[in-house]
Amino acid sequence: MIEILSPAGNLNNLIASVESGANAVYLGLQDFSARKNSKNFTLEELKYGVSYANLFGVKTYLTVNTLYKDSELKSVLKAIIDAYNVGVDAFILQDLFLGKKIKEILPNVVLHLSTQAGVCNEIGAIQAKENGFSRVILARETKLSDIKAISKIIETEVFVQGALCTCLSGHCYMSSFIGGNSGNRGFCKQPCRMQYAYEYNDGTPIKAGYPLSLSDLCLKDRVFDLIEAGVTSFKIEGRMRSEEYVRASVMLYKSILDKKDRADLFKSLKKAYNRGDYTEGLAFSQKPNFISSNIQGHKGLTVATVDKVNKETFTTKNFVKFSDGDAFKILRNNKEVGNGYCKIENGKQKLFYKGKVCFGDEVSVTKDVLLNDKLKLELKRNIAVKVSVKVGKPITLQVGEITLATTEVIEPSKTQITTRQEVENNVKKVDKYPFNVSVEFVNFDENAFVPKGVLNRLRAQLYENLFYKKVCKINDDVEKYYNLLMPKRSDLCANIKAVILNNTQNINGYNTVVYAPKNYKDVSKKDIDCLTKFKGEVYLYLPPFMSGEDIKVVNKILPNFNGLYINSYWQLLYAKMNNKKVFAGVGVNVFNSVDVDYLLQNKVDKICASKELSVSEIASINKNLVILEGNVEIMDLIYCPFSKDCQVCKYKDGILLKDTQNRRFVLERYQISECRFRLYNCHNVILKESGYSTITDVKVEGQILNSVNTNGNLLKGVL
Repeated sequence: MIEILSPAGNLNNLIASVESGANAVYLGLQDFSARKNSKNFTLEELKYGVSYANLFGVKTYLTVNTLYKDSELKSVLKAIIDAYNVGVDAFILQDLFLGKKIKEILPNVVLHLSTQAGVCNEIGAIQAKENGFSRVILARETKLSDIKAISKIIETEVFVQGALCTCLSGHCYMSSFIGGNSGNRGFCKQPCRMQYAYEYNDGTPIKAGYPLSLSDLCLKDRVFDLIEAGVTSFKIEGRMRSEEYVRASVMLYKSILDKKDRADLFKSLKKAYNRGDYTEGLAFSQKPNFISSNIQGHKGLTVATVDKVNKETFTTKNFVKFSDGDAFKILRNNKEVGNGYCKIENGKQKLFYKGKVCFGDEVSVTKDVLLNDKLKLELKRNIAVKVSVKVGKPITLQVGEITLATTEVIEPSKTQITTRQEVENNVKKVDKYPFNVSVEFVNFDENAFVPKGVLNRLRAQLYENLFYKKVCKINDDVEKYYNLLMPKRSDLCANIKAVILNNTQNINGYNTVVYAPKNYKDVSKKDIDCLTKFKGEVYLYLPPFMSGEDIKVVNKILPNFNGLYINSYWQLLYAKMNNKKVFAGVGVNVFNSVDVDYLLQNKVDKICASKELSVSEIASINKNLVILEGNVEIMDLIYCPFSKDCQVCKYKDGILLKDTQNRRFVLERYQISECRFRLYNCHNVILKESGYSTITDVKVEGQILNSVNTNGNLLKGVL
């Protein structure tokens, strides 16, 4: 059976997911989740939510999918143990190395590898499986051919609906570097959704608007292609979205799987949330509507056009019935020119607006106040309670194999008897539990007196036992597991002076060179000759995302290099398969001692710390980890920012992305099996020569980079 996996940013959305037909939900605690801006769950709410889902046969997956520092690992372990003990079915992790260790010390825990881990090919699938993960959540950019190959190796979870990140997940540092809010730590402020303009070095404009803001994904017409590819789970993104969005999206995909035509559900979904009229993403190749460059946010469903415009109100050509409080955007040529709302006055609707509205503009509903009620399906679990009320005996309540009895025995009535109806009404009170109760009296003495408080306590205990599934399979001795998790410290060799270059000019003075060609299919003979003669070590730079076709291209040039500079977890196995030395790059996001120990156990002796750690944090993990200075990459784009119009390609070396504060970020193209793009920060990072400082304290050049990698990124050991 194909799983529909629904987002649950809060308890109401979890209930909505289950009621609407989801097979599983994913949710997060208030800490340790990649969506820290959603409400998320307390442990008590998690206990209720998991039990509610279990009651209806729905699985729950807890997101623990951020990067963790050493100081946080004990708390992460406690969160996992607590969640497991209330019945969570699986845990979603980003850090593959940490996941491997957790699986060793908690072997009963089921692990799913987050999309932020970047699994995009067969090698990533093999590595995940070898490290104890039972499922991979594929990178959103994974091609259909690779999805098919991966699905033969391990369970695959694929996003089918919701927001798309413009950068490869797990490798976006834009929010972190320009605002101090790390996406890898759950605090992304979505700078990609802001206004920007592309321009050439000389200031000539190319494109403006929202060039980094992608349309929302919708694969409703590709469901059966994915089933044929072997996908296990259809994932709906949106833990920060509304209850009606959850209901509409789950019901839409359920109707498709049931082969029912529900065009009304797609309209409801567009009302609930629609950015850019949807795209099919990259699995099925980039289409013109992939980037939502005109409208950044919710566009809604177009239902009418403007007819007459008055000072504050307008009418539509064809009458559309709105409800009081409905809201809409007003569009012209697919751009927002105004917004408005409906107000019912004296039984008549008035449409108020703000903006520059004129005849013929489109009216698009962005809020339907009755939508959630229209979609709501209340779900109850039918239970039959057998009741025994017999004088001289305890009261007993029985459901299936569960029988509870009072400690008190029933006395005969002296003044007032208790009727059958009173007992039945009492037993049918379900409080917070989703039960629909029928009552069967096994025994009932008509002269019995049943104290209400006694029956209330017994009923509450019965429903609590029925509702909460007691798991508790893991000992909660967190200190014990923490001691098993944390490795003994062992430092690396510090004598590293390396540089990342895309050509072989000025390579003297270094003992290690990392070569990052601009075109992996067309590496110059001059560069190869120079690198071959180089007396130090030469590593080939691997970008974090590589499709199966990309791997074929890179395989042809591998023999020319001593080793590989890796930027993703799966590339460690790729290096091992090709008998190459490994330089673990900044893209591996080494964040804690467990990560370092894993790499050391795999004979990796050159390790970069994550570019999001401070120098002092790096030193606390391992004093000789390699750190980065120079022009820092903040995004890796696996699509063409210029709509993939290759016949009239607008790319030239030195294209800049300018934000509203006139900061300029360098865009660099590189090519493997197809074009990819890197976005660099607006300033270089230069580390202080003495002492430790945080990244926020480092000096910056204060100038705009007009060319990339002419001097390269420096990598050096912390002294």
